[in-house]
Amino acid sequence: MALYVNTNTSSTNAQRQLMQSGKTLDTSFQRLSSGLRINSAADDAAGLQVSNRLTSQVNGLNQAVRNANDGISVAQTAEGALSETTNMLQRMRTLSIQSANGSNSDEDRVALQQEIGQLSTEIDRIASDTTFGGKNLLDGTYEGIYQVGADANQTISFDLSKGAKQDYANNGGFTMAGLSSDASYERELKAYEEQKAARKEEERARVEADGGTYVDPEIQAKADAEARGEVYVDPNAPQPPDRSRSFGDPSEGFGTPSVSSMENAQSMIAIVDEMIAAVGAKRAELGAVQNRFGSTISNLSNISENVSAARSRIRDADFAEETAKLTSSQILQQASSSILAQANQRPQTALSLLG
Repeated sequence: MALYVNTNTSSTNAQRQLMQSGKTLDTSFQRLSSGLRINSAADDAAGLQVSNRLTSQVNGLNQAVRNANDGISVAQTAEGALSETTNMLQRMRTLSIQSANGSNSDEDRVALQQEIGQLSTEIDRIASDTTFGGKNLLDGTYEGIYQVGADANQTISFDLSKGAKQDYANNGGFTMAGLSSDASYERELKAYEEQKAARKEEERARVEADGGTYVDPEIQAKADAEARGEVYVDPNAPQPPDRSRSFGDPSEGFGTPSVSSMENAQSMIAIVDEMIAAVGAKRAELGAVQNRFGSTISNLSNISENVSAARSRIRDADFAEETAKLTSSQILQQASSSILAQANQRPQTALSLLG
């Protein structure tokens, strides 16, 4: 074997091996100290991209859980206020039944009327003063849209401006006026529309059975009114309620709840029943949306758990594997250092040839 002095190939090789084991050792130190397999894009470029997307999803899901809990809090606040409103309406109904009894004198009914008036005022106050984070809930203006997903447009909404029987936004919210204005009117209007549709279908079947072509008289009437520059109004439809027969601010044309006479008390029983039904329908809606939020939270938490596990498998360091690599690299580095020292001494062999 040739012996060279200017170029120590053995030393160069040992240096390269020492540098390689040093790099491996540095990588193991970095991963074990950070707990991450991917500490820079150089470690795994594609894995970094995937783990970043999963991180965005996990962060979004965790925030969505908090958003859904906020939705539950809002619904609970509104439902709690409506619960007390129901209690006061029940008390008003009881007082109405008491006032309708013939054993009461006019003075007795005046005393009952005082409590009716106070309860009515308190219902209005609850509707105007119930807030969450500075936003009114029961004044007919609240429309909540909650982001309950990690991506755009994944929302749940509920509306306190409308109900099954009423448009609270146009009637002052859950006030006496809002609850009593059109509770009966909406039901009457719906029944009328259903009856009208049934009559049209019967007439259509009869005309077509005779070989004729059915023409919807309402459509024709609307076209005729439009040709005259008028707005068509169904003359047979139930008329909106007279404000004087509904409860609210007298300065706005509303009446005031009264049990000062037996006739008024009898009327109050039916009206309060409608109001209790209106509040109950909205409470049921709020209860349903709370349960929906609860299911959403469970689903989001489950997804977040699984996505976090997927991210961990890509990004996190396997300590068992890394400690094994660390031990191996440390042994190789020590061996490389020893071999390098010996390789550096090898050219001195040439001195023995010089005698």
